[in-house]
Formats: sequence, C-alpha cells, structure tokens
Amino acid sequence: MTAQFSLLERLREGGICEKTLSEIADSLHEKTYERGSTILRQGDLAPNIFFLQRGLAKLVYLTAEGKEFIKSFIDEGDFMGSLVSQIEGGGSTFSIICLETSHVESVPYTLLDRLAQQDSTVLRLFNILFRNLALKKEHREHDFLCLSPEERYRKFLTAMPRISGRISQSDIALYLGITPVALSRIKSRMRI
Repeated sequence: MTAQFSLLERLREGGICEKTLSEIADSLHEKTYERGSTILRQGDLAPNIFFLQRGLAKLVYLTAEGKEFIKSFIDEGDFMGSLVSQIEGGGSTFSIICLETSHVESVPYTLLDRLAQQDSTVLRLFNILFRNLALKKEHREHDFLCLSPEERYRKFLTAMPRISGRISQSDIALYLGITPVALSRIKSRMRI
C-alpha cells in the first residue's frame, strides 16, 4: 500500500484553479475506515463522490437471496460512488466495503456538477472520469460475455497486478463469476 495524493492535490494537478479548489475544500469530508467496514450500503442514499486516498475497496451487489457479486475493485487514487443515487436521487445499487484500512475523502456530487457548469477545467476532468468509468464498464461486460473464466482470470492478473495479491481468492472468484474451487483449478492449470 502506498500513500497517494489527496483529492485536492489530484485536482490541482489536473489544472483546477485555487478558487475552485477552495470551494471544494470547504465541502470536503475525510474519514478512515477499518478493514471490513462499509463505506456505503446498498439501498442508502449516496449523494457524494468518494476518493480512495489510501487502501482498497470492493463494490458489491447483494441479491435478495443474499448472493454476492463483485462489481469492481477500487484502488488508491480512484473515485467511486453511485450514479443512480447522485444523478437520479435513488438508493445506491451496490455497497462499498473496505478490503484494507482505507482513508476516504468525499465531496457532494451536486457541488462538482455545479462547478463543472462554471469551469471548463472541472468539466474536462468530469468528462475524463465518466469516460474512464464507461470504458471500465464496457470492458467488464465484454469479458463476462465473451471470455472464458480462465481468460478473465488472466486478464484480471494483467490489468490489476498491483492489487491482485491484496485480494482474497474468494473475492477474486466472485469478481470473475466463478467458484473458489474453479479458480483453484484454473490456477493449477496455469502452473503446468
């Protein structure tokens, strides 16, 4: 685990002016969560964008029957939040759970949205954030629909080498949409 820039440092690096940074700083909240803590519960209102300064988290869907699906893993320096809650005002469709002790910063989505309408630099950064989110989602959908479990695992190792060793085998299996036993078999075949 390595220390990352704070949200304000990251925005400053992106070219946001000091006046806008000051306005964001006035609404910024910081909190440290222990491993296993829930940052956001599925169904809760979540009007903020979260920035994971340090730590590791997973975004999890839970069915009515109690079955868990991992949407994605969030590493240090990444953003997370529920667009359904931020844009539509509904409850979050997923939970955010810490896999490690995590330091999280948050700001209201409405503030960033308003600033994006006033400042082209904020708008540009918002567009980059949404573009990256859309690309991540498209790759994830493709992988589930077109790749075998072994291909998904190989791609996971290639795409996320920094965090693959920090995630339990059961969580990796859930992320890949397979059982831990199937993951063990894949890993055994890959060693041959």
